[in-house]
Amino acid sequence: MSLSKLSIVFCTLLTSLNAAALAQNIADEDGFERLTHYIDGPVSHVLITSEHAHKLTLNVQLRDEFSRCYNANVYSNETHNNLANLSLSVDVDSTQSLTLEADLNDENALQASKTVHINCLDGDGIDYNVLVNVPGAPIVDWQVTLEPEGKFIYQPYSYGYHSAYRIRSSLSVNNQNTQSYCSTVANRGVSLGLFHGEDRKGPFHSDVFIKNDVLTNPAHQVLYQIIECENAAGKTMVVKVFNLTNPNIIHLWEDQVIVK
Repeated sequence: MSLSKLSIVFCTLLTSLNAAALAQNIADEDGFERLTHYIDGPVSHVLITSEHAHKLTLNVQLRDEFSRCYNANVYSNETHNNLANLSLSVDVDSTQSLTLEADLNDENALQASKTVHINCLDGDGIDYNVLVNVPGAPIVDWQVTLEPEGKFIYQPYSYGYHSAYRIRSSLSVNNQNTQSYCSTVANRGVSLGLFHGEDRKGPFHSDVFIKNDVLTNPAHQVLYQIIECENAAGKTMVVKVFNLTNPNIIHLWEDQVIVK
C-alpha cells in the first residue's frame, strides 16, 4: 500500500474514532419501564415490544424526518459484555418509525438488566448515543412444601390420595419493572391463593408472599402448579408437581424454573 493510501485509511479511521468519542449520550431517565421518552436528541421515544426474553425487540420513534439511526448494540449491566448487535428496519408506512431486533442466546444473561446503545444522527449531523434501559426477566424463588393432613383415601383399582394437606409456601418475586404481573397459569382446578389469597397480582415490582394453610383435596392424585411472572423483557415460569398418592409423605415430582 502506498504512503498516500495509508494516510487516507488512517485519516478515515481517526475521523470515525473521533466521531464515536464525541457522540453525546442521551440517558434513559424513565428507569426500566416499557416506554422511555427523550426530551432532546434525534429520538422521541422508545417502546420495548418484546414478548420473550430470548428475543429483544424495540420500536424507536425518531423526532423528525431528518434524524436517523444506523447502529445498535445491547450490553449486560452485570458483565458489561456486548450481548448482541440489533438489526434496524424502517417501517414501510413511516420512515420515522424503526424496529430493532436481536436474539439473546446467553441463558445466563436473560435475568440480568441490560442497556441498549443506539447510534443516531440528528438533522444537523450531530452524533448521539441513545441509551435504553431493559430489565432482566423476572426473578422468582418459590419454596414450598406439602404435608399430609386429615385422612388418606384408599381407592379400589386406583391410586389413593390425601384428603387434605398443609401448604407452607414462601414466594419471592423481583419483577425488575413496575408494570409487571404474576399469575397462576396452570393449577388443575386447585387454587392455592399464593398471592395474598389470590391467584394473580399486578402491576407490581417486588413482593414476598407467605402462605401457611390447610387445604382440602377434592380427590386429586397430583398437585400441578405453574406460576408465571411477566415484565417488559420476558417471562419466568416456575413449575411444581407434587405426588399425593403416597400414604406417608407428599413428595415433589418436578421442580423447574423456565425463562422464556
